[in-house]
Amino acid sequence: MEPQQGRIRLAAGQITARLMNEATATLASIEQAMIQAAARRAELLVLPECAYPAYLLGSIRSYREGDHLNSEAFVAWLARRTAKHRMTLVCGFVEDTGAALHNTAVVIDHRGCEVGRARKRFLWNADRDWYTPGDEIRAFDTPVGRIGVAICAEARVPEIIATLAADGAELIVLPTCWINAARNPGEFENPQTGFMIEARAREFGLPFICADKAGLEMPGTGYVGMSRIVRADGSVAAEAPPEGDVVVVAELPRGASRRVWVADAWRERLLDDRPPVRPASGQAREVTVAAVPTQVIEGRFTGGMGENLFQPLQRQGVEILLANMTGEESAERLAMLANAFGIRAATFPMRTDLFTLGPARVGCVSGQAVRSFTGPRCLALEGLEILLVFDAPEDLALLRTRALENRVFVAGASRQTGVIIHPDGSVLAHASANDPREAVARIDLSAAGDKTVAPRTDIFDERRVALYRF
Repeated sequence: MEPQQGRIRLAAGQITARLMNEATATLASIEQAMIQAAARRAELLVLPECAYPAYLLGSIRSYREGDHLNSEAFVAWLARRTAKHRMTLVCGFVEDTGAALHNTAVVIDHRGCEVGRARKRFLWNADRDWYTPGDEIRAFDTPVGRIGVAICAEARVPEIIATLAADGAELIVLPTCWINAARNPGEFENPQTGFMIEARAREFGLPFICADKAGLEMPGTGYVGMSRIVRADGSVAAEAPPEGDVVVVAELPRGASRRVWVADAWRERLLDDRPPVRPASGQAREVTVAAVPTQVIEGRFTGGMGENLFQPLQRQGVEILLANMTGEESAERLAMLANAFGIRAATFPMRTDLFTLGPARVGCVSGQAVRSFTGPRCLALEGLEILLVFDAPEDLALLRTRALENRVFVAGASRQTGVIIHPDGSVLAHASANDPREAVARIDLSAAGDKTVAPRTDIFDERRVALYRF
């Protein structure tokens, strides 16, 4: 189908997870998704990560001896059906070059011609058992625009999305197998569906089309479904339920590539291969942190030694205070008085480097600066434990993403809000305009030294600096 001028119909095809020996049924699900997307006039269809034959292979040998189409036969099978339905397709599959297996997504245009392949570069836990990482990050020109392809956990890596954006991507497609991290039956939880994709779309000003699997691939490994199409402003245009084979479709304005601005000093640090400074981990180092909205400070910091402000914090054991002050003079006075109560306070974003506040290594960003990954990432590479965000935007998805992508604590304060976020992205304390108070949490700084997001998956070990361009 030829794209309509000015707008584009996008589809994400969610399929049920199956074992590798159920490849025939998987082919049927893929074909049905293509039929449904074509019936709904989709110009682009995205299918999941390792849609064929499966994500969990057992071993390289078991894949090669399995009863399924080989990788090139599968791509040819896709190409014939893509041409029949006159749509552009992005589909994840297991690619076998003979020398290695890759977790790959193929891009095929509406004529059935292969445009290119993206091999997963950020490997996640079990990926390492079978797949060799890719060595290129680039966007692809297609009839529906210039497409950037990221695969599953790569959405957690801002440098990959920034490289795709800098290469002119007008939209990001994400074939994925989002692991269900919920602990209770019937619940579905993953940080990408919870907040990260929303934040990524807003940060880069690009729509995301995410296609996931649903159900269990084997006991202990299940997926959250919830495939989605997300607008460039982070709002969800269409979303699948957690279970079942579903095709979701949305019509969005045709995209435009966005310039990725990076300060020269930050670019230099982000693109050099110096090893990161790792905070201490292992032994617990607990500290109580407070993030106080400006309106709360103004209501309590009313005279004397600031007893009305500091004594309640002191009773809660607060040792580090983020106080969002609006003037340097009042900020300096508050910090000085806080010391008398045994509290180390950051009151104004006067420093851009890493420094020590009480027992913690902290760094500051202010206002719009937190909307770019670059400043916080540079601080994290230098050993950051707590990111202090002054005049914090009321965008919890963004702040949670900054915490998770760097595995650091985030403390943010604005006039009306205060928040403290764990390195896993969970909100530990939150004060809002409707609940004006201090946000207080007891944290273990050693959690910021643990950069693993899954077994065998360390966010710093997986950085592929040589591939990044922005």
